[in-house]
Amino acid sequence: MGLTSAAETAEVAAWAKQYNEVATEIEAIQSGLERYAQTHAVAPAASVKEKLFTAINTNVAAPVVNIKAAEKTRAKVYAISPAWKYAAAASVILLIGSLILNYSYYNKYQSANKELASSQTELQQQIASAQSMDTAIRVMGDMKATQVVAKSIDTTNADMGARIYWMKNTNEVYIDPANLPKAPEGKQYEFWAIVEGAPVNGGVITTELNGKKVHVQKMKSFGKVQAFAISLEDAGPAKVKPDKVMAVGSSI
Repeated sequence: MGLTSAAETAEVAAWAKQYNEVATEIEAIQSGLERYAQTHAVAPAASVKEKLFTAINTNVAAPVVNIKAAEKTRAKVYAISPAWKYAAAASVILLIGSLILNYSYYNKYQSANKELASSQTELQQQIASAQSMDTAIRVMGDMKATQVVAKSIDTTNADMGARIYWMKNTNEVYIDPANLPKAPEGKQYEFWAIVEGAPVNGGVITTELNGKKVHVQKMKSFGKVQAFAISLEDAGPAKVKPDKVMAVGSSI
């Protein structure tokens, strides 16, 4: 509307380039002004058109204007009230302030969402830990469980091993790997049962879950078992034959 100075106009243009929200708002204001003008436009009377064409088609010669005299006549300048200028500037400032405030609230909203997601993840981990502990208590206290201790075959690390709980009535097998040290990088522990003289893979042993020691883990079920063993293998799918046996325990 021409109410801003050249410096103010340049500043608003810079805002519009930097912030998409400002450019969008300016376009919305311009569209609103156009709609307002169209809505309140006054249609001219029908006689106006007739008078215009009558004046255009007249044969009267156009008046001769004295250029020198016209140069001495100054055009009348109409000034716009400064109040409108300050009101327009205040509107832009309020708009920018509103955008900054909304952006701040949006960031706080995003931060709150991340904290909520983190809390939910932690809660799920606590629930899983509680369920694991409940399973451990139930298995260890089961009167039908046959306990087998798989001891280390390495005399230099005699404390390494695991407790195995074999439910002979259901053939379920659980292992407590709490005494197994963390597997080296790129390695994993695997559980084995010796069935009719041959090793049968019972699954990969998880020693830690979410940074905490695993106390009881359910493994593959077996029927008649002669012994159990734990091996250290390369990380990946469970193996067909054990590579390096770390501990053994007899079920007989």
